[in-house]
Amino acid sequence: MIRLFLVFAVLTSILSTSVAFGQVSVGEPPNEDLVISIDENGTAHVTHNVIGPLLNPVQVDMITGNMTNFSVTDQNGGQVQYSTVSGQPMAVLLLPSDRNMTLIKYDLPNVVSFNNGIWKWKYFDPPDVQFTDFHFPKGADIIWSNITDDPSTARPVYLGEKGLRQVGNGFTVEYIINEPLTVQSIQWQDKTYNVGIRTLANVGSGIFDQSTMSYSFSIDQPSSYVTVIMPKELLWGPYQTLINSKNTLTTEFHDNGTHTWIGLRPTNNGTIQITGTSVVPEFPLFVPLAIAISAVVGFRFFNKLNFK
Repeated sequence: MIRLFLVFAVLTSILSTSVAFGQVSVGEPPNEDLVISIDENGTAHVTHNVIGPLLNPVQVDMITGNMTNFSVTDQNGGQVQYSTVSGQPMAVLLLPSDRNMTLIKYDLPNVVSFNNGIWKWKYFDPPDVQFTDFHFPKGADIIWSNITDDPSTARPVYLGEKGLRQVGNGFTVEYIINEPLTVQSIQWQDKTYNVGIRTLANVGSGIFDQSTMSYSFSIDQPSSYVTVIMPKELLWGPYQTLINSKNTLTTEFHDNGTHTWIGLRPTNNGTIQITGTSVVPEFPLFVPLAIAISAVVGFRFFNKLNFK
Protein backbone atom coordinates (compact mmCIF):
# COMPACT_ATOMS: atom_id res chain seq x y z
CA MET A 1 0.00 0.00 0.00
CA ILE A 2 2.83 2.39 0.85
CA ARG A 3 4.50 1.75 -2.52
CA LEU A 4 1.20 2.34 -4.30
CA PHE A 5 0.77 5.57 -2.41
CA LEU A 6 4.27 6.71 -3.38
CA VAL A 7 3.56 5.98 -7.05
CA PHE A 8 0.45 8.14 -6.95
CA ALA A 9 2.23 10.82 -4.95
CA VAL A 10 4.97 11.08 -7.56
CA LEU A 11 2.41 11.10 -10.37
CA THR A 12 0.46 13.81 -8.61
CA SER A 13 3.59 15.87 -8.08
CA ILE A 14 4.44 15.67 -11.78
CA LEU A 15 0.93 16.65 -12.81
CA SER A 16 0.83 19.48 -10.29
CA THR A 17 3.79 21.20 -11.94
CA SER A 18 2.07 21.05 -15.34
CA VAL A 19 -1.31 22.40 -14.32
CA ALA A 20 -1.62 26.12 -14.92
CA PHE A 21 -4.97 26.96 -16.49
CA GLY A 22 -7.04 23.83 -16.02
CA GLN A 23 -7.55 20.82 -13.84
CA VAL A 24 -6.11 17.42 -14.79
CA SER A 25 -8.07 14.49 -13.40
CA VAL A 26 -5.92 11.74 -11.89
CA GLY A 27 -8.58 9.51 -10.33
CA GLU A 28 -12.25 8.77 -10.89
CA PRO A 29 -15.01 11.19 -9.81
CA PRO A 30 -15.98 10.63 -6.18
CA ASN A 31 -19.27 9.53 -4.68
CA GLU A 32 -19.71 12.29 -2.15
CA ASP A 33 -22.05 14.56 -0.20
CA LEU A 34 -20.86 18.14 0.14
CA VAL A 35 -22.11 19.97 3.25
CA ILE A 36 -21.47 23.66 3.99
CA SER A 37 -22.38 25.33 7.28
CA ILE A 38 -22.07 29.13 7.32
CA ASP A 39 -21.60 30.79 10.69
CA GLU A 40 -22.71 34.24 11.79
CA ASN A 41 -19.29 35.74 10.89
CA GLY A 42 -19.37 34.67 7.24
CA THR A 43 -17.03 31.67 7.53
CA ALA A 44 -18.02 28.55 5.60
CA HIS A 45 -17.26 25.24 7.32
CA VAL A 46 -16.97 22.65 4.55
CA THR A 47 -17.18 18.86 4.75
CA HIS A 48 -16.78 16.47 1.81
CA ASN A 49 -18.29 13.13 2.86
CA VAL A 50 -16.64 10.78 0.37
CA ILE A 51 -17.87 7.19 0.20
CA GLY A 52 -14.92 4.79 0.00
CA PRO A 53 -13.09 4.65 -2.32
CA LEU A 54 -13.09 0.85 -2.33
CA LEU A 55 -11.68 -0.13 -5.75
CA ASN A 56 -10.13 2.80 -7.61
CA PRO A 57 -8.45 6.05 -6.60
CA VAL A 58 -10.68 9.11 -6.71
CA GLN A 59 -9.98 12.79 -7.11
CA VAL A 60 -12.06 15.12 -4.94
CA ASP A 61 -12.18 18.78 -6.00
CA MET A 62 -12.19 21.42 -3.29
CA ILE A 63 -14.01 24.78 -3.24
CA THR A 64 -11.78 27.60 -4.43
CA GLY A 65 -10.72 29.88 -1.60
CA ASN A 66 -8.24 30.43 1.21
CA MET A 67 -8.57 27.21 3.19
CA THR A 68 -7.76 26.84 6.89
CA ASN A 69 -8.05 23.93 9.36
CA PHE A 70 -7.65 21.42 6.52
CA SER A 71 -7.91 17.73 7.46
CA VAL A 72 -8.52 14.34 5.85
CA THR A 73 -9.75 11.66 8.24
CA ASP A 74 -11.91 8.58 8.53
CA GLN A 75 -15.23 8.59 10.37
CA ASN A 76 -13.49 8.08 13.71
CA GLY A 77 -11.07 10.95 13.22
CA GLY A 78 -8.13 8.75 12.25
CA GLN A 79 -5.58 10.08 9.77
CA VAL A 80 -5.94 9.09 6.10
CA GLN A 81 -3.14 9.07 3.52
CA TYR A 82 -3.77 11.38 0.60
CA SER A 83 -2.07 13.54 -1.99
CA THR A 84 -3.02 16.90 -3.47
CA VAL A 85 -3.34 18.02 -7.07
CA SER A 86 -2.71 21.72 -7.58
CA GLY A 87 -4.97 23.79 -9.76
CA GLN A 88 -8.12 25.86 -9.55
CA PRO A 89 -9.65 24.37 -7.55
CA MET A 90 -7.18 22.24 -5.62
CA ALA A 91 -8.01 18.52 -5.48
CA VAL A 92 -7.35 15.67 -3.07
CA LEU A 93 -6.36 12.23 -4.37
CA LEU A 94 -7.60 9.30 -2.28
CA LEU A 95 -6.34 5.74 -2.75
CA PRO A 96 -8.53 2.62 -2.63
CA SER A 97 -9.35 1.52 0.91
CA ASP A 98 -11.74 -0.68 2.85
CA ARG A 99 -13.05 2.27 4.90
CA ASN A 100 -16.67 3.26 4.36
CA MET A 101 -16.23 7.02 4.48
CA THR A 102 -13.51 9.64 4.15
CA LEU A 103 -14.10 13.11 5.58
CA ILE A 104 -12.32 16.09 4.02
CA LYS A 105 -12.86 19.18 6.15
CA TYR A 106 -11.71 22.79 5.91
CA ASP A 107 -12.87 26.33 6.61
CA LEU A 108 -13.20 29.27 4.22
CA PRO A 109 -12.90 32.33 6.50
CA ASN A 110 -14.87 35.42 5.52
CA VAL A 111 -15.89 33.88 2.20
CA VAL A 112 -19.34 35.42 2.69
CA SER A 113 -19.09 39.21 2.44
CA PHE A 114 -21.15 41.69 4.47
CA ASN A 115 -22.36 45.02 3.14
CA ASN A 116 -25.17 47.29 4.39
CA GLY A 117 -26.85 44.55 6.39
CA ILE A 118 -26.75 41.90 3.62
CA TRP A 119 -24.53 38.80 3.54
CA LYS A 120 -23.51 37.65 0.05
CA TRP A 121 -21.62 34.68 -1.43
CA LYS A 122 -21.03 34.04 -5.11
CA TYR A 123 -20.67 30.28 -4.77
CA PHE A 124 -19.25 27.96 -7.40
CA ASP A 125 -19.54 24.28 -6.58
CA PRO A 126 -16.62 21.97 -7.45
CA PRO A 127 -16.86 20.35 -10.90
CA ASP A 128 -17.34 16.87 -9.44
CA VAL A 129 -20.27 17.77 -7.17
CA GLN A 130 -23.90 17.20 -8.16
CA PHE A 131 -25.45 19.06 -5.23
CA THR A 132 -24.47 21.01 -2.12
CA ASP A 133 -26.31 21.06 1.20
CA PHE A 134 -26.21 24.50 2.84
CA HIS A 135 -26.91 25.38 6.46
CA PHE A 136 -27.24 29.08 7.20
CA PRO A 137 -26.78 30.99 10.47
CA LYS A 138 -29.57 31.13 13.02
CA GLY A 139 -31.84 34.07 12.23
CA ALA A 140 -31.46 33.69 8.44
CA ASP A 141 -34.71 31.92 7.57
CA ILE A 142 -35.05 33.45 4.07
CA ILE A 143 -32.37 33.45 1.38
CA TRP A 144 -32.40 35.24 -1.97
CA SER A 145 -30.88 33.78 -5.13
CA ASN A 146 -30.87 34.38 -8.90
CA ILE A 147 -29.03 37.66 -8.25
CA THR A 148 -28.37 39.63 -11.46
CA ASP A 149 -27.73 43.24 -12.48
CA ASP A 150 -31.51 43.67 -12.39
CA PRO A 151 -32.43 43.61 -8.66
CA SER A 152 -36.03 42.64 -9.39
CA THR A 153 -34.98 39.20 -10.66
CA ALA A 154 -33.90 38.05 -7.17
CA ARG A 155 -35.97 35.15 -5.89
CA PRO A 156 -36.64 34.29 -2.25
CA VAL A 157 -36.59 30.83 -0.69
CA TYR A 158 -38.14 30.18 2.71
CA LEU A 159 -35.93 28.00 4.90
CA GLY A 160 -37.50 28.16 8.34
CA GLU A 161 -35.26 25.98 10.49
CA LYS A 162 -34.17 23.82 7.54
CA GLY A 163 -31.19 23.89 5.23
CA LEU A 164 -31.06 24.27 1.46
CA ARG A 165 -29.97 21.80 -1.23
CA GLN A 166 -28.47 23.55 -4.23
CA VAL A 167 -28.19 21.57 -7.47
CA GLY A 168 -26.12 22.57 -10.47
CA ASN A 169 -23.42 25.06 -11.33
CA GLY A 170 -23.38 27.26 -8.26
CA PHE A 171 -25.31 30.40 -7.49
CA THR A 172 -25.14 33.78 -5.83
CA VAL A 173 -26.91 33.80 -2.49
CA GLU A 174 -27.82 36.73 -0.26
CA TYR A 175 -29.47 36.74 3.14
CA ILE A 176 -30.17 38.92 6.16
CA ILE A 177 -29.70 37.75 9.74
CA ASN A 178 -32.54 38.78 12.08
CA GLU A 179 -34.20 40.93 9.42
CA PRO A 180 -36.31 43.76 10.92
CA LEU A 181 -40.06 43.10 11.01
CA THR A 182 -42.70 45.85 10.91
CA VAL A 183 -46.24 44.85 11.88
CA GLN A 184 -49.05 47.05 10.57
CA SER A 185 -52.51 46.58 12.10
CA ILE A 186 -55.54 47.03 9.86
CA GLN A 187 -58.94 47.42 11.49
CA TRP A 188 -61.87 46.26 9.36
CA GLN A 189 -65.33 46.09 10.83
CA ASP A 190 -64.83 44.54 14.26
CA LYS A 191 -61.65 42.62 13.47
CA THR A 192 -57.94 43.47 13.40
CA TYR A 193 -55.60 42.08 10.73
CA ASN A 194 -51.81 42.20 11.18
CA VAL A 195 -49.70 42.60 8.04
CA GLY A 196 -45.99 41.85 8.49
CA ILE A 197 -43.31 43.59 6.39
CA ARG A 198 -39.69 42.44 6.53
CA THR A 199 -37.08 44.77 5.03
CA LEU A 200 -34.00 46.84 5.88
CA ALA A 201 -35.70 49.91 4.38
CA ASN A 202 -37.90 52.26 6.36
CA VAL A 203 -41.57 51.45 5.87
CA GLY A 204 -44.43 53.94 5.58
CA SER A 205 -47.92 53.48 6.98
CA GLY A 206 -50.07 50.76 5.45
CA ILE A 207 -53.23 51.65 3.51
CA PHE A 208 -55.89 49.03 2.88
CA ASP A 209 -58.40 49.75 0.11
CA GLN A 210 -61.25 47.26 0.12
CA SER A 211 -62.79 48.63 -3.08
CA THR A 212 -59.64 48.03 -5.18
CA MET A 213 -58.62 44.87 -3.27
CA SER A 214 -55.19 46.38 -2.55
CA TYR A 215 -52.72 47.06 0.22
CA SER A 216 -50.13 49.86 -0.08
CA PHE A 217 -47.12 51.18 1.81
CA SER A 218 -43.90 53.02 0.96
CA ILE A 219 -40.21 52.19 1.29
CA ASP A 220 -37.37 54.70 1.23
CA GLN A 221 -34.54 52.62 -0.28
CA PRO A 222 -34.28 51.25 -3.86
CA SER A 223 -33.29 47.61 -4.49
CA SER A 224 -34.34 46.63 -0.98
CA TYR A 225 -35.47 43.11 -0.22
CA VAL A 226 -39.09 43.20 0.89
CA THR A 227 -41.17 40.34 2.27
CA VAL A 228 -44.85 40.98 2.95
CA ILE A 229 -46.59 38.48 5.23
CA MET A 230 -50.20 38.90 4.14
CA PRO A 231 -53.22 37.51 6.05
CA LYS A 232 -55.19 35.59 3.45
CA GLU A 233 -58.40 36.46 5.23
CA LEU A 234 -57.70 40.13 4.51
CA LEU A 235 -56.37 39.84 0.95
CA TRP A 236 -56.25 36.64 -1.04
CA GLY A 237 -53.83 35.83 -3.85
CA PRO A 238 -52.53 35.38 -6.41
CA TYR A 239 -51.11 38.88 -6.13
CA GLN A 240 -49.95 41.56 -8.51
CA THR A 241 -47.47 44.16 -7.29
CA LEU A 242 -46.75 47.69 -8.48
CA ILE A 243 -43.97 50.07 -7.48
CA ASN A 244 -44.91 53.66 -8.25
CA SER A 245 -47.72 52.32 -10.51
CA LYS A 246 -45.31 50.14 -12.53
CA ASN A 247 -45.30 46.34 -12.49
CA THR A 248 -42.55 44.62 -10.56
CA LEU A 249 -41.75 40.92 -10.23
CA THR A 250 -43.34 39.22 -7.24
CA THR A 251 -42.90 35.74 -5.77
CA GLU A 252 -45.34 33.99 -3.46
CA PHE A 253 -42.89 31.63 -1.79
CA HIS A 254 -44.40 30.39 1.46
CA ASP A 255 -47.85 29.69 2.90
CA ASN A 256 -48.52 28.57 6.47
CA GLY A 257 -52.26 28.20 5.96
CA THR A 258 -53.30 31.61 7.28
CA HIS A 259 -50.65 33.90 5.74
CA THR A 260 -48.84 34.14 2.41
CA TRP A 261 -45.22 35.30 2.13
CA ILE A 262 -44.83 37.70 -0.82
CA GLY A 263 -41.26 38.51 -1.86
CA LEU A 264 -40.05 41.32 -4.10
CA ARG A 265 -37.03 43.53 -4.69
CA PRO A 266 -38.19 46.65 -6.53
CA THR A 267 -35.53 48.65 -8.34
CA ASN A 268 -36.87 51.96 -7.01
CA ASN A 269 -38.05 53.36 -3.73
CA GLY A 270 -41.59 54.69 -3.48
CA THR A 271 -45.06 53.23 -3.05
CA ILE A 272 -45.64 49.50 -3.23
CA GLN A 273 -49.19 48.40 -4.03
CA ILE A 274 -50.19 44.75 -3.69
CA THR A 275 -53.47 43.77 -5.35
CA GLY A 276 -55.20 40.47 -4.66
CA THR A 277 -58.01 38.55 -6.32
CA SER A 278 -60.44 38.57 -3.39
CA VAL A 279 -60.75 40.65 -0.28
CA VAL A 280 -62.37 40.75 3.13
CA PRO A 281 -66.12 41.42 2.63
CA GLU A 282 -67.69 44.77 3.44
CA PHE A 283 -69.93 43.17 6.05
CA PRO A 284 -69.61 40.00 8.11
CA LEU A 285 -70.01 36.67 6.33
CA PHE A 286 -73.04 35.65 8.42
CA VAL A 287 -75.09 38.54 6.97
CA PRO A 288 -75.42 37.22 3.37
CA LEU A 289 -75.82 33.73 4.80
CA ALA A 290 -78.68 34.92 7.00
CA ILE A 291 -80.27 36.72 4.06
CA ALA A 292 -80.08 33.57 1.92
CA ILE A 293 -81.62 31.42 4.67
CA SER A 294 -84.39 33.96 5.22
CA ALA A 295 -85.16 34.00 1.50
CA VAL A 296 -85.46 30.21 1.39
CA VAL A 297 -87.71 30.12 4.47
CA GLY A 298 -89.83 32.94 3.13
CA PHE A 299 -90.26 31.26 -0.24
CA ARG A 300 -91.41 28.01 1.37
CA PHE A 301 -93.82 29.90 3.62
CA PHE A 302 -95.21 31.78 0.63
CA ASN A 303 -95.87 28.53 -1.25
CA LYS A 304 -97.85 27.18 1.70
CA LEU A 305 -100.27 30.12 1.69
CA ASN A 306 -103.58 29.61 -0.08
CA PHE A 307 -104.65 32.86 -1.68
CA LYS A 308 -108.21 33.13 -3.00
